[in-house]
Order: sequence, then structure tokens, then C-alpha cells
Amino acid sequence: MVKLLKWLDENILEILVGFLLIFIPLYPKFPLIDLPQTWVYIRLEDFLVALTVGIWLLQLVRKKISINVSLALPILVYWIIGGISLVYAVFVLNTNSPIFSPYLGVFHYLRRIEYMVLFLVTLSTVRNLKVVERYLKIIGVTLLLVCIYGFGQKFLGFPAFLTMNEEFAKGIPVYLSPINRISSTFAGHYDLACWLVLMIALFSSVLFGLKKKGWRIGLFFLLLFSLVNLIFTASRISFSVYILTISLVLVLIRQKKFIIPVVLLSLFLMNLIQGGVGERFLKTFRIQKVVYDVETQKPLGVLENPEEAGKLLSPQEEVAREDLPVGSGFINLPLKKETTPEATSVAVIKKSVEGALKTATVSSEIATISGEFLIKRAIVYDISFTTRIQGTWKRAVDAFRRNPLLGSGYSYLGLASDSSYFRALGETGILGLSGFLFVIISYGLWLMKGFIKIKDEFSHYLVGGIIGGLLGLVLNALFIDVFEASKVAFSFWTVLGMALGVISLNFKKKENVSEEVKIILKSKFFLVTILLVLGIIFFVPTLNNYFIGDDFTWLRWAADGKIEEIPNYFVSSSGFFYRPLAKIYFLLIYPIFGLKPQGYHLVDIGLHLLSMVGIFSLSLDLLKSKMLAFLISFLFLIHPVNNESVLWISSTSHLMAATFYILGLNSYILWRKEVRKWRVIFLFLTIVSFILALLSHELAITFPLILIIYDVIFYRFHLLTYFPFLLIEGIYFWLRNGIAKALWFSGDYSYSLWHFPFNFLGNIFGYLGLLSMGERFIFIYELIRNFFRANQILATGGIILLFLGFWQILKRRRFKFKKIEIFAIFWFIVLLLPFLGLGNISERYTYEAQFGFYLLLVWMIDAAYKRGGKFLKIIFSLILIGLIIFTFKEIRKSRKDWHEAGEISNKVLLSLASNYKEFPSNSSLYFVNVPLRIGRAWVFPVGLNDGIWFIYKNKDIKVFQVSDKEAKEILNQASKENIYIFIYKNDGLRRLE
Repeated sequence: MVKLLKWLDENILEILVGFLLIFIPLYPKFPLIDLPQTWVYIRLEDFLVALTVGIWLLQLVRKKISINVSLALPILVYWIIGGISLVYAVFVLNTNSPIFSPYLGVFHYLRRIEYMVLFLVTLSTVRNLKVVERYLKIIGVTLLLVCIYGFGQKFLGFPAFLTMNEEFAKGIPVYLSPINRISSTFAGHYDLACWLVLMIALFSSVLFGLKKKGWRIGLFFLLLFSLVNLIFTASRISFSVYILTISLVLVLIRQKKFIIPVVLLSLFLMNLIQGGVGERFLKTFRIQKVVYDVETQKPLGVLENPEEAGKLLSPQEEVAREDLPVGSGFINLPLKKETTPEATSVAVIKKSVEGALKTATVSSEIATISGEFLIKRAIVYDISFTTRIQGTWKRAVDAFRRNPLLGSGYSYLGLASDSSYFRALGETGILGLSGFLFVIISYGLWLMKGFIKIKDEFSHYLVGGIIGGLLGLVLNALFIDVFEASKVAFSFWTVLGMALGVISLNFKKKENVSEEVKIILKSKFFLVTILLVLGIIFFVPTLNNYFIGDDFTWLRWAADGKIEEIPNYFVSSSGFFYRPLAKIYFLLIYPIFGLKPQGYHLVDIGLHLLSMVGIFSLSLDLLKSKMLAFLISFLFLIHPVNNESVLWISSTSHLMAATFYILGLNSYILWRKEVRKWRVIFLFLTIVSFILALLSHELAITFPLILIIYDVIFYRFHLLTYFPFLLIEGIYFWLRNGIAKALWFSGDYSYSLWHFPFNFLGNIFGYLGLLSMGERFIFIYELIRNFFRANQILATGGIILLFLGFWQILKRRRFKFKKIEIFAIFWFIVLLLPFLGLGNISERYTYEAQFGFYLLLVWMIDAAYKRGGKFLKIIFSLILIGLIIFTFKEIRKSRKDWHEAGEISNKVLLSLASNYKEFPSNSSLYFVNVPLRIGRAWVFPVGLNDGIWFIYKNKDIKVFQVSDKEAKEILNQASKENIYIFIYKNDGLRRLE
């Protein structure tokens, strides 16, 4: 008896972990204890996990087992952040929220701990490889039983126990028809599919590590069995992820020859099996006829039956986000110019216009707009994508906006957000999502390190499979709440603990894991990933900002353009700037996105993120410090001065040129350093980038000068090197000014030789202030500029004194600049050079130049920390902290202004479309008080006539923006035939009569 108790004491945790590995996936989700306000229950598995954790803690206290604190650190950090978020949500943010429940928030938080703690428990049980082998056998048996039950559901009428709604969650058995998606012993088909992806990845790798032929054959058929079950789940996301995952696993274990056969077999089975994922793939994106309103060009719904054309379209009732109809989302298909779309007249009641014009809403649009509707082909995406884009993801973003740093609290998003990342963002904010990604990336990099170092063949294949499984869940989590699904989460953290245990066995004890964590945190991959994630978090909420001002001008060009006209873009500017690549971009993308701003914003955000990666690479090359490069890139990413470039669709040409400019310089630096065969390729990429930048925007004319400056400072000057770039620039100027007759600097964009010195110095002062103090500095800048403009003699004397004083400082102190400082100053001035002579400043002109400002600032801060005294360190630290705090404060205001600008633009145009079916030919529309700007965000400086053109497609309608005085004069005219005067007042459009 004593021996039995001793053996049990030694092995109790392994027994419990093994039991959980088989019990949790197989035991259906029968409820045990009901929780109010939700259909989530405490179940038997929760008590078993609590028992296991309790014994584990007891063994820790007794020092029978130990825990690797370094490996536990990422999870502990995430738990601490989650706890802070929960406390803030309970006691500060959600004190009066009808959505948030404090006790449910606590429950959801404890659930996260419950899932992850099994990682630590399992990790402490892996004393040798025999333990891992036993765990694998248990998991293999579990996988077989899950698949058998799945087949039973499909063909033998085995019941399913689902948690998809409140009634099902009570443990009521549901009998599926043969065409239903199977869930086996899981709570839903998505959960089963994600779990199968994890298992297939794991055992696909282990298969190649087995030595016995019989075991390999048996495991092969088990994998085939699992694949068929995966297809029966009809999960398109998980099947796509499976293809990527199995390919990665085969690459990792150096079995690439099997990739094509495995993928072909998988696709063959997908198409062979009826009622599976193949049929759902065909419904993901399908071409159907969609009803479009002629006036607004907005899609209204799918025309399921052609006989419905010409009938009354009744208004849709407001529907829940989860119940959005098929066809709520559309991607326009290009129409051939000679094809005339079908038209149908829809009989509806005309709304009278009294006082303020009525604006159509999404739910009442069909009822309030009368007239002709077009029926044309479009790509319709189904309910799954519609629910995510218009429902659950949007709700998560709204929760994030309430408290960007810590989120709105656990449970705020309910039971589904259709993405673990959006859930983390909405519930725990930037800190919570960063903490969660820190956990995943840390363990992922640790797995990769172990996979490379491990010599034991069995361990090598095991870790390779778990790497694939981790990738599978990470990708699934983009569209599914994977890490919150209990059966999947329990299994994943247990298997991950098993893998890290294997790695720990193979590593020498003297290896310091905390040092490995530091290496991970400082790795380029981790830092760039964090920057990209932060960028997505910052800019995704802006995707729905509507078009403003010049946007409609660009879109009208695209709507009127033809593919065959593209060659003409290079030889004719039509009296405007020479930006042929930007015009081609809008021409090609307009047929896809039409008047939906999300697609255009997505491209701009992507360009900004790509530029940020290029800035990181440049900073790393110049400063040789990943952390300093991260800081510079972070400032570039978030500074509100970039909102005009990133959030204004009309600035896409500027963004394109900047992106190619930065990528071109990176390629040039690689060409300078590279001595192998890739050198020619890098030079080719530099030249191509330069050409594309020139064709996007005239700012790229400074590129050869930057190359020369870089070489003079860091390399050596060689005239022949710059000949191709100077030749290209010469051809560009010949095309631009000699052939295309493009608009050069004039009007607001004019140069004046007399004013050039004043503008040069004044604009440098303005841009430095703009980067240091944000857009509020514009007011100070304009006051100073207006004063010196009125006192030019005083301004001239000031310039002379400034020059003499600067010269004396350099002469007396023999001040010597470092190479980095010289390059930073030249970068800032050269990149602004095309705009420093103008009579105004604009935020978008600082987009590339700001890199020089950040480079110099961060370099000085770093130098202060390395060589300066305590006082200097404190000063620069306060400057940096103040800049970051000020930047975050400015971001919210600036984002709000740009969003409000789009809302006003949308409101003005929808008001007209909702109340006027058409205007008589040669009508004149006068608009009073339509805002030019909200803060620094443009509304309608220009482009109002182009926006109205999209409603009526009538070139004879004349549009004017006038003052109150001019409007009164027009009203007093004797004849006012076909004259319409509208005033924007009290956030609405009214007609003056």
C-alpha cells in the first residue's frame, strides 16, 4: 500500500493530464452549474481541471516538482495585463454599462487562466520522453474516437451536443441530417475543425519520425480519417489553413516532395465528398445580379429571381448583425463599356421636402429613394464574411475605441467575436492584445529554436508538428474564436506544454531561458511584427471613413476612364499634375471597389505599413540598434501628422511615391553592401523603385540627390553610379514638362524667387513645429508668418542675423557633426526641398521628411544616455515621453476630425440623393456654408461637383460653393429658374427659397 501511494504521489499529475487529454475532447458539453445572464455553464471538466491544478500547486509547495519561471513569464505577463484590464473595466469604465457584467467579466478572465495553466501543469510533468510517448498515444486514441463519432453523426444518426444558442447549450441532443456539418463530440463544427488541424499537423510530422512500419501505416490511415472528418465540418477557413499548415510541416521536416501529392489528395477528397467544404467554397464568392440605385450607385440587395424586376421593393427591417442577409457585401465586377446594364423602375412613395432635407439611412434607403435601379453583375460574399465585416469585428473595434489601452473588459463582446485577435483588442485593448501576441510569438520562436537545436529524431519531428499546429491555430484565430473555445484551448495549451517540456529535456541545464526570451523580444521579426500589429490596430477603425473633397475628382476620372487610354496618361496630364501611375491605380481599382471607401483605405494603410517597415530597415542600417530602429518606426507609424497622407484617399499618389522612395533607398544600400550575385538584382530594384516613385508623385525628383548624400557621408562618391538615375530624371522632366505639359508650381503651389528665402526658412520652422507640437502649432506658425509677411524688412534682418549667429557658433566652437546627424539634417531638408519654396505648409509634405527628424532626435537621446550626465538623460527622457503622450492625445482628436469630415460629405450627398430624383438640365446648384475643413481634415475644398456627378451623372449640372452674401444676391434675382440654393446648417442640408 505504501508503494502504491508513493507511486501515485510520483505520477498523479501525469495521470490527471493524460485523463484530461482524453476526457475533455470526448465528453460532450453537458451543463452542470448555470450562470445567470448567459448560456455558458460551469461543467464537469472545470472541476477536473481545478482538481488537477490544486494537486499541482500542492506538489509545487512540497517541491516535488518545479516550474521554469522564464517559460512561465509570458503567460504571467498576459495574466497581469488581463487582471488590470478587468479591474479597470469593473471599477472605472463599465460602472453604468448595460452590456458589461462584472461577475461575467471575472468568469471570462478566470477561464483564460484555466486554459493556460494547463501549459504549466503539463510542462512540469515531462520528466523524460517516455511521458511524452504515453501522452501521444492517448491523444492518438482520442483522435480516433472523435473521428469515429463524427462518422457516426454523419451516417448513423449519433446526436450532437452544441452550444450555438441558449437551448442547445442546455445539453439537449441534436440529431443532424446527412447534409449538416458535423461537430462530433465538440460544441460546434468550427471547434472540431480547428482541433483537427492541430492534430493533423502534429501527427503528420510524428508519422515520419516513427520507425515501425505498422505504426506508420496505422497513423497514415488515422490522418486520412481525420482529413475526411475535417471536410465533413465544411469549414472553409480551417480547410484552407490545413493546406498551409501541412505544407509548412512538410517543409520543416524536409519532406517537400510530399507537398504536391498531399495537397492534390486533399483537394480531390474535398471535391469528391458531397455536403462538405467543397460546396461551401463555391458559395464563398459567387457572381449574382445585384440591384444598384442609379442615384447613389449603392448596392441595395441581391436579385434572386429575375421576375422581381419592376416590382415594389419594400424597406428592409433592421436586422441583428449576426442575421445579416446574404449579399450584404458586394465587390463590383468590371463592366464592359459597350454593355448596358439592365434597368428597372421601382414604384415607391415620394417623400415631400419640408425644411431640412431627409437623409436616407441604410434601413430606409429603398423606401425613400424613387427612380431607376440598375441590375448588374457583382461578386457577392456570403453570410460568414458579412457577419464578420459588418457585425462582430465592427463591434470589437467599437469596444476598442471606448478604451484603446485596456479595452472594454472581458465578456463585453459576448460569446462570439469571430476572431481571437479582435476579441483581445476589444476586451483588453492594445496592452492585452500585445500581451497575448507576446505569449504566442515567444513560444513560437522558442519552438523554432528547439526544433533547430534538438538532435533526438523523435523530439525533432514532434516539435515540428507542434510548430505546424501552432501556425494552424494562429491562422484560424484570424476568423474564429479559437483560443476561447474550451476543448481546443485545453488541448492546445496541454500539447504546447508537452512540446516545451521536450525542448527543455534536450537543452543543457546551464542554458538561461530568460536570455532566450530577451533575444526573442529583441529579434527583428518580433519587433516588426509588433509594429505591424500596432499599425493595424491604429488604422483599422478608419476603414469606414467616407470620401471627401478631391477623392471624388480622382474617382470620377476613374469612372470616365478606359483601359485603352492608359498609354495617354504618360504623354498627357490633362492640365493637371503628372501622376500616371496613380491614375492607373484608380482606373483599375475603381471597378472593384466603386464608391466603397474601405478598399481604398485598406490599400493606403498597407502602403503606410510597408513604408514603416522600410523606415525600420533604414534606421537599423544607420544606427545598428534594433530598439532605436523600433522607436523611430513607432513614431513614424503613429504620428498624427501622417493622417492627411494615410486617411485622405487623394494622397494615395503621395503614399505610393514615398513607399517606392524608401524601398528604393533600402535596395540601393543592399546593392552597396552586397558582393554576391544578388547585387545586380538590388540595383535593378533600386532603378525600378525610382521610376515607379517618379510616376506616382513629383516628390521623387530628390531621389538621386539622396543617393549622392548617402554615398558622400557613408560610402564614397562615384559619378558614374548616378548616371542611370540622372538619365531617368531627365527623361521624366522631358515627358512631364515637354510632352505631357503637366501643371507645374503655380497658384497655391507657386514659387517666388523674392520670397524663396523667407518661405524656405519659414517652412522649415513650420515643419519642425508641426512634428514637435502637432497640428495645433499651425495657429502659432500662421501668426508668426503673417507678422513677418507684413514686415519683410524685419524678416530680412532676422535672416541675416540668424545666418551670422549660426556661422559664429560653428566657427568659434569648431562644432563637428557626426555622420548620422549630417545625414538626418540633409534628409529632412532634401525631402522637403520641392515644397520649402511654397507659400504654405501641409502635413502630407512631412511624410518622408519626418524620418530625418526622428533619426536625429533618437540619436541625440541615445547619445545622452551613453555619454551625458543625469540631468541630460532626464531632460531627453521627458522630451521623448512628452512627445509620445502628446502624440497619443493628438491622435484621437485628429482621427475624430477625419471621421467627421467623411460623415459630413456623406450626409450632404445622401441628402440630395434622398430628396431629388433628378434636376432639370442646365441647373445651377449653389451651396452655402459647406465646410472646407473640420480641424485639419478636408471636407469639400474642391470635389463637390464631382460627388454630385456620381449621383445624377449629368454633366450639365453646375455646382458652386458661395458665401452667405452671394447666396442672398442670387435669391434676389428676378429669374431663379433651375437655380437651387442649399445651406449646410445644424449638421444638415436645407434648401433656401
